[in-house]
Amino acid sequence: MRLEFVKMSGAGNDFIVVDNRDGSLEGILSAPFIASICKRGIAVGADGLLELREDHATAFRMKYYNSDGSAAEMCGNGGRCIVVYACSKGLVEPGAAFEFMSDAGVHRGMVTGMEESRIWMTPPVVHFLDREMEVGNTTVRVSLVDTGVPHAVVITEGPDSPPFLSVAPALRNHPSLGESGANADYLWTGDGGFSMRTWERGVEGETLACGTGAVACALCAGKLLGARMPVGIEVKSGRTLTVGNDDHGWWLQGEAREVYRGILEHPSPKSLTEEG
Repeated sequence: MRLEFVKMSGAGNDFIVVDNRDGSLEGILSAPFIASICKRGIAVGADGLLELREDHATAFRMKYYNSDGSAAEMCGNGGRCIVVYACSKGLVEPGAAFEFMSDAGVHRGMVTGMEESRIWMTPPVVHFLDREMEVGNTTVRVSLVDTGVPHAVVITEGPDSPPFLSVAPALRNHPSLGESGANADYLWTGDGGFSMRTWERGVEGETLACGTGAVACALCAGKLLGARMPVGIEVKSGRTLTVGNDDHGWWLQGEAREVYRGILEHPSPKSLTEEG
């Protein structure tokens, strides 16, 4: 097996990106195989895998898989990365808006500069705002917003108040958020503006950035804190994602860059997933 890939970073969210427009990777991209190559330290390592597919109605189709191999409807920073990747393949032109498809629906995208892109999200769904919830031994106020995937947003006094690593994973699996749970986000204000942290579903850990989470946090900042769009939100990596709202809907913009290109050669997907 020979798998050509590009490693990309979207403001700290890192992805393995593959081109499957010809369908040659069917049967290779299984959940165990994707989980195995996303493992850090012993494989390529990534927050997830992006698959570029053919689409007859739009410029291309994006398929996203979490680092555990499970499929997700959408990934904001992944969407921005695949926009830049599609541009490198000649599928779209820099500076020109176009449409592409994800499992969440149709999106607009645009390469906005060197190593930067913007995507317009599918319309967010607000399930509830500022609801008091008991999470373990802590009482927090939670807003549940779906920006392609669900996010439980908590406006806090700072990055670890209440303790993120105890509250966030418990909130991610809270029974009131549905059978599959939700991503958990902290949002707070400081001297430099808004900042956020995210515990991602499917990664089951904190990530350096989350695009759909940034949009959910911006929406909550607008509705609960009176923030005016667009807003910049600093993520765990130290990069800033910008979120706005225009006639085409909510958009997300920021860094999306190629880190390196590689070729994974191995006899079979099965043998790569076997543990010795």
